[in-house]
Amino acid sequence: MEKDIREILCDTADIIAAQFGPDTEVVVHDFTNDLNHTITYIVNGHVTGRTVGDGPTKSFLRELTENNSFHKHPRTISVTDDGRTIRSSTANYYNEDGTLAYSMCINQDITSLIALQHAFQGMTQGKYFDTPIQKEHEEGGSISIQDVMESLITEGIRQIGMPPDQMNRDAKIAFIKFLNDRGVFKIQKSGQEVCTLLNISKFTLYNYMEEAKKE
Repeated sequence: MEKDIREILCDTADIIAAQFGPDTEVVVHDFTNDLNHTITYIVNGHVTGRTVGDGPTKSFLRELTENNSFHKHPRTISVTDDGRTIRSSTANYYNEDGTLAYSMCINQDITSLIALQHAFQGMTQGKYFDTPIQKEHEEGGSISIQDVMESLITEGIRQIGMPPDQMNRDAKIAFIKFLNDRGVFKIQKSGQEVCTLLNISKFTLYNYMEEAKKE
């Protein structure tokens, strides 16, 4: 039994959302009926706060007005009212007479990805990797204590699953426990670097270390 274009788009929306996770919204618009209520299917609508029955965004309508035959519009960036960064792509599907019939929009919240990118950049700039670590290994050289510490910090961030500037108190304690269990704080000046990374005082660091020991 053949499926119509709407069913195909809805199935595709499910696959895309499953592949990229809850931060990726996929919207199917149907322009063949009420143009004020075009959303006929949506997955992960919490990304933009929309539901079935809502209409297209102003930016979509503006683009359609300025370029009434655009078929694909990949990788546009917008910022929501609450400061989140959304990366979007749109594909439009037209009837034989050239009128817009359906549209699929993918809206991915990349706020956390950007924050994580900034965190990694901050740890890999300047003094940390003046000499390529991989090259040292290939040439038989040794890796420095500083390199070991930075590697453990990077692994700790990956384990927690969020960038330092988004960690709450519990996440910071878990992160500090991870580092403490691996002896990071035995390295000279490591405490100050972790304080800077987490934006906490030394006093708070010591308190969190005590909390971490209880877990």
